Amino acid sequence: MIKIGTVTCTSEAADMVAQCYSSFPVPPEGRIRLIDTYVFTEGVTKGDAEYKAFSIFEYDEADERLLQEFLEKRFAAFSQIPGVRYKIEDWVRVADALRMLADGEFNTDFSKTGF
Repeated sequence: MIKIGTVTCTSEAADMVAQCYSSFPVPPEGRIRLIDTYVFTEGVTKGDAEYKAFSIFEYDEADERLLQEFLEKRFAAFSQIPGVRYKIEDWVRVADALRMLADGEFNTDFSKTGF
């Protein structure tokens, strides 16, 4: 399973956001896997006032609570920076989504669907 954490910030806040990324806690080894973090800067070079970044975290269903606690700590640091917004979203793989549709219920509450 994956969660995607997205951060949006003004260009004025970019340096503070970069410092924040360098001071994050490390995921619990082997239980939460940070796939990578990607930064979208094309908009800024074309005149937009915001940078965007997203991080992909992979985890096993049994570690949902552990991941949530880790992400709350990780992303709480952003709430201290003016001009920064973040969100954490659940995403599913296409194969899992198709399976849910075939079962007649597109439900992302995985504790009930077994995914």
